[in-house]
Amino acid sequence: MQKLTRILFATALTLSILSFPTKAFAKAKIQMAILLDSSNSMDGLIDQTRTQLWQIVNSLTKVTKDGEVPNLEVALYHYGNDGLPSEEGFVKLLTGFTPELDLVSEKLFSIRTNGGQEYAGWAIRSAMKELNWSKEQEDFRVIFIAGNEPFDQGPILWSEAVNLAVKGDTLVNTIYCGSAESEERQLWASGANLAQGSHFNINQDEKIEFVKSPYDEQIASWNAKLNQTYIPYGAEGDVGRQRQTIEDSNSGINLAARGNSKASAYYNNASWDLIDALDAKRVTLEELSDDALPEAMRNMSLAQKQDYVVAKKAEREIIQKTIRDLYQKRSEYVEKQRQVTGNRAKNTLDSVIIQSLRKQLAAKGFKLQ
Repeated sequence: MQKLTRILFATALTLSILSFPTKAFAKAKIQMAILLDSSNSMDGLIDQTRTQLWQIVNSLTKVTKDGEVPNLEVALYHYGNDGLPSEEGFVKLLTGFTPELDLVSEKLFSIRTNGGQEYAGWAIRSAMKELNWSKEQEDFRVIFIAGNEPFDQGPILWSEAVNLAVKGDTLVNTIYCGSAESEERQLWASGANLAQGSHFNINQDEKIEFVKSPYDEQIASWNAKLNQTYIPYGAEGDVGRQRQTIEDSNSGINLAARGNSKASAYYNNASWDLIDALDAKRVTLEELSDDALPEAMRNMSLAQKQDYVVAKKAEREIIQKTIRDLYQKRSEYVEKQRQVTGNRAKNTLDSVIIQSLRKQLAAKGFKLQ
């Protein structure tokens, strides 16, 4: 009886990997484009984004629509940097919309500040024209643009660019990284108002306090085990696995937050991980040659390959749940510590992005817990 139960369990998991979804069950989508000023004075802004990307992702892990966790896609630009081509408005697309968050993190760490001429209007226009925005009415589309220079710099009218967002049913949230009393801030606020977004003022050089917890080492240990459940395949396999390791290292003291993001439905690596690729119907085991598979799977029969994938996926799900449980305990511990010390959350990039996302997603019909 136990043997039969194991067979049925393995069969069900295999079918969940190999079956095709219908269009009727397509998930809702969250598309978020982040546009960062990378001129000389913005090192603090870039650092805040690098360290708090995973907190932003974690804030969305309990968001649902129609009972399902939506798909998350993030795009990244930087602008206002003299190292970028002037004929392109000193604006550079680092990655179009992607569900692969390690790639977003990698691109964040590639930014070097320099210069420059901050053409916010040009950056917004580029995002609206170049990115593959969803056309589905129920999906959520948003731009976050952060900088500290006048909003009307450059040859592209900010109002013209923002109106493109309005026509595309895309919110624009503006984040001014300068004095709250500055007159320049008013146009940043006007840009958000025109696109029905929110406007914020932050200190880009604010240091984000890290609270150490008794759970950090456990999460780090389970995170290392989680990495071993990934099955690199194809041309991107080794690149993706190496990127995963590097971004673990880049997260530094924030590895616990990153680990929790990796334990969520948003952590998707279908371009290089076989389990995610099969879930996304990107490949089938039948079509992959042994050369495209890791050494451990070569020369296996098709049935053995299926069993191997099923076992790795089951192991991954157990580890992810363990990490989520530990991170919940960590969050409760950190909150108690902050209550004791009286330390309050500060207006940093992650806090204002999280604040606006929660408000705007709820207005769009997404459910928040």
